[in-house]
Amino acid sequence: MSSNKAPNSGQLAGIALITFAVLLLSLSDALVKLTGAHYSLGQLILMRSLGAGLLLCLWAWARGRRLGADRPLWVTLRSLCLVAMWFFYYAALPEIPLALAAACFYTAPLWMALISRVVLGEPLGLRRLVAVIAGAVGVFLAVNPAAAMPSPYVVLPLLAAFCYALSAIITWSRCRDERPVAMAFNLNVALVCAGGGLLAALSLMDAGIEGSFIFGVWPQLGVADRAVLGLLAAFLMIITVSVAGAYRMAPAPVIGLFDNAYLVFAAIWGVAFFGQVPSPVELTGMGLILAAATVAARAGTPAPSRIAAK
Repeated sequence: MSSNKAPNSGQLAGIALITFAVLLLSLSDALVKLTGAHYSLGQLILMRSLGAGLLLCLWAWARGRRLGADRPLWVTLRSLCLVAMWFFYYAALPEIPLALAAACFYTAPLWMALISRVVLGEPLGLRRLVAVIAGAVGVFLAVNPAAAMPSPYVVLPLLAAFCYALSAIITWSRCRDERPVAMAFNLNVALVCAGGGLLAALSLMDAGIEGSFIFGVWPQLGVADRAVLGLLAAFLMIITVSVAGAYRMAPAPVIGLFDNAYLVFAAIWGVAFFGQVPSPVELTGMGLILAAATVAARAGTPAPSRIAAK
């Protein structure tokens, strides 16, 4: 059977889910950047995920759904990768423009290609090799070192992209039979534990820094701040279910292709909320990253049976 057939209904549903998810995700990240000075990182992660987890419990109870995972080890490993992703990415947002953070983060399809080569032994292929090189050049241009000294914080969204790529490979290869709501609930539990753990560690070591986003402990929140957290929690519940479902319905590179819509949405929010208009050099770099990610995603994915056999 030809491998070039049109996407089936499952793939189309996965594409629709991931596009909607990245729209909400980009808006959430813009809100975090806009209001981040009111919170600490651990507080934001803990409160948002606690709210999202409670909403998931109510939704599952109302629909008679089970929240336990069938393969808890792999689902938890996936969640830990996503926990690291959230922490790396959110730690970078207050320090660099949203569009730049998005450009660095959406090297994820390139990481997927490299992980498939190194871990799964899949050939990289000429197209993916070119994509990886083009993506590296794109990151260099997006950072635009000629304009100013690059911020060291640009490393964080690159690390977030690597963690996201790992989670996508795990989802496609090991968790395709899991229910999206179970994976979403597991992720929110992991995020609550991680956020609470960070706050506890900072408190016990007396290492909290007042006014710091990363090292702050528990800033006082106003009514508007709590309302934003509630909105972010609702968004996160929808996002986590949608992303988990999308990666079950279609191969990771296919979903990764449409995942790149985040770059467009982030650029829009960056201009609308912060007046951050990328320079021509930075736009060229972002365009290269988008093109490279598209090429890497369209280069195909290992057959599920081969991945599962590893």
